[in-house]
Amino acid sequence: MSMVTRCPACTTLFRVTPQQLQARQGRVRCGRCMTVFDGFKALATLPEQAPPEAALAETTAAPPAAESAAPPAAAGGAPARTHAEDTGHTAVPEAPAPPATPPAPAGFEFEPIEPRPARAAAQSAPSFRPAAAVKPEARPDNAVTSSPPVSADALFLQQAHAKRRRGSWVWTAGSVLLTLTLAAQAVYFYRGELAANYRGLKPLIVQTCQLLQCDVPLPQRPRLINIEASDLQSVDPTRPGVIQLTATLRNHAGYDLAYPALDLVLTNTKEHTLARRIFLPQEYLDKSRDANAGFPANAEITVRLDLDTGELGAAGFRLDLLPAPAR
Repeated sequence: MSMVTRCPACTTLFRVTPQQLQARQGRVRCGRCMTVFDGFKALATLPEQAPPEAALAETTAAPPAAESAAPPAAAGGAPARTHAEDTGHTAVPEAPAPPATPPAPAGFEFEPIEPRPARAAAQSAPSFRPAAAVKPEARPDNAVTSSPPVSADALFLQQAHAKRRRGSWVWTAGSVLLTLTLAAQAVYFYRGELAANYRGLKPLIVQTCQLLQCDVPLPQRPRLINIEASDLQSVDPTRPGVIQLTATLRNHAGYDLAYPALDLVLTNTKEHTLARRIFLPQEYLDKSRDANAGFPANAEITVRLDLDTGELGAAGFRLDLLPAPAR
């Protein structure tokens, strides 16, 4: 199939090749009106065998040698019209030697007929001329390498596939970056639980927090700590308002936990609340224990608190465990 394009200024059709179109990204110059246009916009294909009109426009008619001689002039002095003048094409002799001129009748002389330039055989037939490609400028950095001929549809599909591949790479990179960001945020907010459940990661998490100037808090799991026993007694008969709270706490988790807060409620004989107080780990732990070290896994501690209730006359109590507030 042959490729043709049409000039938008003079509507002349030109035969083009893929190399001419790819030389300047489709920009070509019209050989008739010298207009530079995009050859891809009006690109079409034609069969390999050109139609008779196109062949007639590109070639010059070759009439027989007998018609190249001029006939006798008509009466009245007007020279006779030749076949070449009627058709508008110049006759091309088949042999280099000029044809013999017959003897003129008495009183007549032959005048030599000057050959005229050949005209187009049919005005409606399209004229095909090779399009003059725009001379490429010297651009060493953007040199265009030769590639096999491709059609306009194939070129469009290649460009579409290239854009799609670039878009998919952008989405992939964005997804990976977003995933890494979410993972980093999750590690930061759950660093305490990760360090407690995965002890192999604890040194790495601690070192990272030192660089980021943050700490590794112990997980707060009051439900995994059980009150094994508790008792409230008067320790001084002379001072009935002074009482002592004794409680045994056990960590049932397989890892260290943060010490909980103790929620103590004093009640009367009717279970009505008389007083309530929350004790932090720094208040109920022995001085030998470090509250920041955490409640060891599967360990048990005993808590003793001396309280002065004054004139409340407490008859009972309730003891619960709460998450200790962050300092």
